[in-house]
Amino acid sequence: MLGHKDFGVTELRVFDPPRVAYADHVDSFVRLCLEMDGKVSGVYAGVQPRVPTLYDLAPNRWVPARGGPEGNCARDDDIEWISALFFDIDVSSPQRQKGHPASEEELQETLRAAQWLTRQEELALSSAICGSGNGHYVLAPLVPIPVGSEEIARQFRSFCQGLADSVAGQLAGVRIDAVYNLSRVMRVMGTINLKGQPLPDRPHRRACFVTEPPLGRSLALHFMILNAEVQEVVRTAKPVPAGLKCDLARIEECEFIQWCRRQAQEVGEPQWFALISNLAHLEGGIELIHAISALDGGRYDSADTQRVIERILREGYKPVSCRTITSPVMGRPGRGVFQCSRIGKCRARAPMYLATNHTIYTR
Repeated sequence: MLGHKDFGVTELRVFDPPRVAYADHVDSFVRLCLEMDGKVSGVYAGVQPRVPTLYDLAPNRWVPARGGPEGNCARDDDIEWISALFFDIDVSSPQRQKGHPASEEELQETLRAAQWLTRQEELALSSAICGSGNGHYVLAPLVPIPVGSEEIARQFRSFCQGLADSVAGQLAGVRIDAVYNLSRVMRVMGTINLKGQPLPDRPHRRACFVTEPPLGRSLALHFMILNAEVQEVVRTAKPVPAGLKCDLARIEECEFIQWCRRQAQEVGEPQWFALISNLAHLEGGIELIHAISALDGGRYDSADTQRVIERILREGYKPVSCRTITSPVMGRPGRGVFQCSRIGKCRARAPMYLATNHTIYTR
């Protein structure tokens, strides 16, 4: 389906704890997935083939993942071929933001968006819908394109964004994440999604194909991408609000902020969201979010982080309180559990209020 044979190796990733592997054969790929399936929140594969030289860093075996220029995880510069289009469709809701899996109703919303997307002329008859467990993917294999220059990467991003924008806004409450950088990973079909704290009506689910994968690889998509015009995408969303005046240095007194710095790889997604919800409102807070997030080089993605920041600000999310941050809902398998020695004693009800005297939000 991904079409990596003869074009490179396949990168596999897990994030709790962060590990990476490179597979050079489908049998090795399956074996590596089975080794981790059900033991971590998710098993992910690189959508595009990775340059073969990365294979020696983790040859058909799992090793600890290291981010950054000297790390062993693929970056955009390590992609020499584009073999598939990939769209990640999710739903925005209060329960999802609290870290719970999607409900059946929310899954139906993302399925309708995926069906709408696959009916677009460019993807009709050449794409498959996949269930990720909490949303849906649209995956379209194409005749591989060599990435000979940054211009090809820009054309690829522009083409994908244009398709996503043609569907955006058609269905309320659904978003299509801009997952168009070349080193993007996706959940492996057939593996279980243990992401989020389950509830009776929001269970963990196994990722699966919803529609049959196409039999061939699209030559039409190949040439559409090569002929795509690179243009600046015009955004109509409200501008990001300016940060509150504050003494940002004082927030470093917060034990939660200290813990996020010290144990960057132990920070689970709900804790990361809580961190952003507190810092994003402050003057200089956005830069601090990126600085702390980048301490976990294996997971940090600047564009993804900025999208979460902007969504929190534009949709009016309030800072997650200290009591919520230290509650059991924040716990995730394989991640650290934060405990604050000052809970109930500190004057601030949320970390951001150590740096500002603005009124405490009620939750």
